[in-house]
Parts: sequence; C-alpha cells; structure tokens
Amino acid sequence: MAETPAATTEYERRRQENIVRNKAILAQLRRDAADVSALFATPARPKKQPRPTPPAPAGPPRRSGRTRLQPLLPSSAAALPSARLKPRPSHFPIADVFVAKAVTDASAPLTSSILAASWPPEGGFRAASEGFDPGEELVLRPGNVRKLATTVIAVARVLPLADRTVVAAGTMQGHLVFWDADGPALEPRLCQPYGTRGASDGVFMYHPHTGSVAGITAHPSAPRKIYSCTHDGDVCLMDVEKEIFNAIYLCDYPAFSLCQAPDNATCLYFGEGNGQLKAFDERVGKVSSKWLMHHDCIGSIDFNPENPNILATSSLDSTACLWDLRNMKVLKPESLKVVKHEHSVRSAYFSPSGSFLATTSHFNTVGILSVRNFNNSCFQQHSCPSTTFRASWGFNDSELLLGTERDLQITSIDLINDSISTSCKARLESEYMNEAPGLFSVHPYRVGHLACVGRNKVFLWTPEQDTEEDMPCLTH
Repeated sequence: MAETPAATTEYERRRQENIVRNKAILAQLRRDAADVSALFATPARPKKQPRPTPPAPAGPPRRSGRTRLQPLLPSSAAALPSARLKPRPSHFPIADVFVAKAVTDASAPLTSSILAASWPPEGGFRAASEGFDPGEELVLRPGNVRKLATTVIAVARVLPLADRTVVAAGTMQGHLVFWDADGPALEPRLCQPYGTRGASDGVFMYHPHTGSVAGITAHPSAPRKIYSCTHDGDVCLMDVEKEIFNAIYLCDYPAFSLCQAPDNATCLYFGEGNGQLKAFDERVGKVSSKWLMHHDCIGSIDFNPENPNILATSSLDSTACLWDLRNMKVLKPESLKVVKHEHSVRSAYFSPSGSFLATTSHFNTVGILSVRNFNNSCFQQHSCPSTTFRASWGFNDSELLLGTERDLQITSIDLINDSISTSCKARLESEYMNEAPGLFSVHPYRVGHLACVGRNKVFLWTPEQDTEEDMPCLTH
C-alpha cells in the first residue's frame, strides 16, 4: 500500500500562503510601473531619410567671397590682379603666409618708373630749400589732380625718389594706390569717372590687404621696398623690383602706425592698439624689442632727423611723448617730455631740422613744442572739416601746413625771446582743389613738390617756374 503523506504542518501552510500573496503583489506593482512609464515616455523619432545628392552645377566651382580672390578696382584698361591676405597658420612661419605677384602690362610702367629713378643724394635738400617761398611760387595745375580711390584715403606719402614724384596712398578698404606724377601726358578724352580711365592716367592699384591701411613707409636708402600696415595687424612688404607682396609680420593687436629708423633700413617700428611699440628686425624676421609706451593705440611714430635716438609718438590716450631709445625700460619706459591734449592725439611730427614738434589732436588743436627747450610751447585751435587732418611741416622749420575748407594755410612758426608765436603766412587757393586737404607729404628731394590729400583725391602743388603745359582737369 502506498503511504499517505504526512499532514502539512501549520508553519508550512503559512509559508506557502505568503509565497502566493507576494507573487500577486509583485505582479500588480509591475503592471502599475509599466502604465506610468508609458505615460511619460518620449515618442520615438522617425529616422531621417538621406537627402538626394543634387546634380553638379555646370561651369567652374563657386567659392565664398571670403576666400575668393576678388578683382582690383580697375584704374586702367588692363587691371592688376588682386590678392587677399590669408590668415596665418599656427604651424607656418609668417614669411610663408602671403605672396602675391602682380605681373601685368599695367604694372610695368610703375615698376620701370621706380627702378629707373636715380638714387637719392646725400643731403642737400635743406640748403636747396633756403629762400623758397611756397606762398609765392607754388601752383596747382589741373593735370596734377588725381582721384585715386572711391573710398577715403587714410594715409599717403611721396616716395623718396630723387628725380621722380610718385605718391603712394592707402585706403580704408586695404588698397595700395600709386600715382606716377611724371608719367605720360594726359588726353582730353580721359575725362571720365573713376575706374574707366586708361593706363595713361599714371594710377596703379593693388589690393594686398583686407583692413584699412594705417601706415606706409619707404627708406631713402632702399626706396624699392615699400612697407605698409593695417588695422588687421598685418605688416606687408612690397618689393618693386620683384613685383611681389609679402606679409612679413602679424601683430597681436591692430597696427595703427609704421615708421623706419633713419639710420637703419631693415628695422621697422610699428605701434599697436594696446599702446605697445615694437621694433621688428627684417634680417632675422622677428621682433627685437618692444615697449609699453601708452595706455591706448599709437597713432604716429616719427624720428628726429638730427638724432635718430629720439622718437616721438602720439596716442589716443590724449598724449604725445618724446623718448630716448638709449634709455628705455620694457614695461614702464620713462619719457623725456609728455605733451597733453584734451582729446586723442592723431600725430606728432618733427620739423625738418628736428628743432620743433607739431602735434594734432582729435578736434584740430595744434600744438608746437620746442625740442631744445621743453618749457617753450604753444597751442592754437584750427578748423578743418577733414576727418584725417594732421598738421605737417613744410620745406623748413618756419612753415607748418594746415588744411582748411578748400585751401591750404601756411602757418609761420617764430621763436622770439624764448617764446613760440604763430601767424598765418599765406594761403594757397585753387579752383581745382575741391576737397578739404587733411594729409600732406613733401617730396624729400624735389623742392616745391607738395602732395595734399583730400577725401579720395591727391592735389600735387609744384613750383610755378616748372614749364609744363596746362592739362585738362580729370576730376568731377
């Protein structure tokens, strides 16, 4: 007979009941959790369908305007090619950043003019300018007026060529424009708007920069090397003999001024937006010295013609300072003299002999300082509508050039009994100067050649005895 199982004890019966009850409770909790999760769950996103590949467009591929080489503004029938300055790669030396070559028929006359010019003589300019009266002997011929750009000319300079007059100008759009004033004669049929004239107008335009040009310089001992700097911080070298542009340095801040030491053609000085002055040695390709001189950007740099160790700077911090490069500290250099204005100072230029310093503030306040006696100074208020106005020296220490509404004022500077006095000596007026002159550049070797720069035109005043037939006006 089969054995009957023993009766279930009370403990075993309660254990089995607990197991069944716990399974029922867990099942209910799972159902409740699933319902709550379904309420707050994010719906699944549908998968994106791949876009169909568009057909390739006909013709050459297009590139963005930032990387595309844009053509130059045509100043002649054969326009020069332009070049954009590329950003500096972090792993490439600066000398490899940008090399733009402009070899066209239009650039050949400019190149041949500069290369054929005689080398500058040793001195002689100051002696030749003795007795020259610009108020009586200067005239503006209609053929000596050129519209060089469609935008504002920010800086201009007459190149140091002994027997030719070539004006180099920089615009706020990054153009470098050259005007060969001794080029071929103009023709009446060329009286057309800017950009449609032929190559015989003597104007040649390049586009090596992307920002506003802030400085142009060429050393008298090496006039075939033209340097320029911009608010983008790049310093560019134009080698006229090789017809190339080369970016030699990229500043940490915008560059607002550029200058070369009179006794060293390979040393560049440029002022940055943080008030720092840097000395760049082209032979080694790096900055050799730097000084924190101002609290704001340096607007101009100028060396004393008699003492290349004395330097003058102007700044937006409302001061112009004189420095001795032989005694300079890196962080807090001590200046020889500080000229204070109420507003930002645009420029500070030495006179031809280095005896005086002329400063120009933002609201056209002109200051004269005696370099030999810092206690002698004077200030005068001047009115000039030009936004780029900078008082500049004429052919000697007694003549200061100031621009007015439509003429050129020659201010006489006199030192009487240890005090400086100013007076209006003459005014140069011409029906052909239809813009307020703000910038001035005297030819360093041809006495009587004076370039006055308006908004976008250059007016070249020359001696009256220069025998040259009057040419038709090419301006509007």
